[in-house]
Amino acid sequence: MSRPATIPHQLKERFHNKRCCIDIRNGKVHAIKINTNNRTWHNTIDLNNASVARNPKTRRENRLVRAQKEPFHMLSFGCGADTKYWGRYVCKARNKGATFELQYVDNGLLGDCLPPGTHNSSRSYLERQWDQAFEVAGIQNVYEPATMKLAQSVCFPSGKEYTPDVWLPDDKMFVEIKGPDPSKEEFEKCRLTSDLGFNIQMFHGAPDGFDCYSWDVNGQRTKSSHSSYYRYLHPKNKRERRRLHNIETM
Repeated sequence: MSRPATIPHQLKERFHNKRCCIDIRNGKVHAIKINTNNRTWHNTIDLNNASVARNPKTRRENRLVRAQKEPFHMLSFGCGADTKYWGRYVCKARNKGATFELQYVDNGLLGDCLPPGTHNSSRSYLERQWDQAFEVAGIQNVYEPATMKLAQSVCFPSGKEYTPDVWLPDDKMFVEIKGPDPSKEEFEKCRLTSDLGFNIQMFHGAPDGFDCYSWDVNGQRTKSSHSSYYRYLHPKNKRERRRLHNIETM
């Protein structure tokens, strides 16, 4: 079952029903909800860790977050209306810094967001195919992990906000997944993301045959074709000619 999952609208209050980002229930931290597209607070979250900016106005809540040993639910939202559920995390740093440094503990109520055996319903069919391919290959992936502000360009005179489809934590790489032929604007969003210092690739097609586009440090785009995701992960090496033994010579 993949994380994060989109919380069904009718269940949102079960996860977080307070205006404050820290939801306190019965004297304990029930959940923290963070904005990953906030221009004032800098919040990040992935499958293993989260760094959440501390609000100096919520002193009581801050103390509870740091002191509580029991894990609490972690939620995030960005540009859209969807709220993502990441499972349960716990504060791993007790010092009074500017951020809460959190660590993943377990899936928590993830099963309430997605019925067993299913994948994130907010993904397209092609994105679900790639999710399954990542899972089979044992590749951790995070769906729509962050929204970034791109610089102005010819395609985007006023700049652009962009949310890549997938983040691969082990490879420290974004992946943009495309079915139809990518447009000039879609290529440009990836190039501008690369200009920000991020490693990003675009997978055009399904896991059983796709083109991979990548960008170097100079913003130059390259293309490679792969018959499957397995072949992408395990390129075919040149085989040495096998020596034949026990051949009867004339």
